[in-house]
Amino acid sequence: VEEAIAEHVVDLVPDEATLQFGIGAIPEAVMARLTARRDLGVHSGLIGDGLIDLQESGALTNARKSQDAGLMIGAVCGGSRRLFDWLHRNPAVRLAPARYSHGVDVVSRSHRFVAINSAISVALDGSVNAETVGGRLLSGPGGQPDYAEAAMSARDGIGIVAMPSTAARGTVSRIVRRLGPEDAVTVPRTLADRVVTEYGVAELRGRSLEERSAALRAVAHPDFRSEL
Repeated sequence: VEEAIAEHVVDLVPDEATLQFGIGAIPEAVMARLTARRDLGVHSGLIGDGLIDLQESGALTNARKSQDAGLMIGAVCGGSRRLFDWLHRNPAVRLAPARYSHGVDVVSRSHRFVAINSAISVALDGSVNAETVGGRLLSGPGGQPDYAEAAMSARDGIGIVAMPSTAARGTVSRIVRRLGPEDAVTVPRTLADRVVTEYGVAELRGRSLEERSAALRAVAHPDFRSEL
């Protein structure tokens, strides 16, 4: 499923994009499939293992970034021993404070900025929950709200939420009619852009609520479309 989602995401990423990646299997799968792109850059909260192979493929050069040209910007690093060996005294990587790595005013100036994050559930109005399940907190928002706002503000920016269409071994739809009263609203509907599942891409920016509902039902799992 992650591979199918990644293929849809890659289709949205242009050459020379400045990328932000969230945590998880889907962003890693996307990185592995971006090797045919040219002159990609990174301005992200997290620097992870997938960026090593992307850089070594020649696709990630940071050469066309509108700021910090030639440099990969991040706030934290997490991954294998290979990652930290690669990072050691690497002149192409710069770690920055959150006010710079996540600052909307900074990130929104990025050339062809593309934010790639995931979610636990997405409502038919485009609201994103990336934190809670049934009122139980699984994670914090991280930089996802910041990067969603930056993507909406940036010239040619794209904000992507990529997730499987179902959870709990296919018994629960991740696309829901509305978020529950105990669900976090990590990204409000006003910042909704693209939602990607294994069934395709729902384009939400500038759409009415009815149009958003139809687009999201089309990328929901077929078993749940009628009840949505």
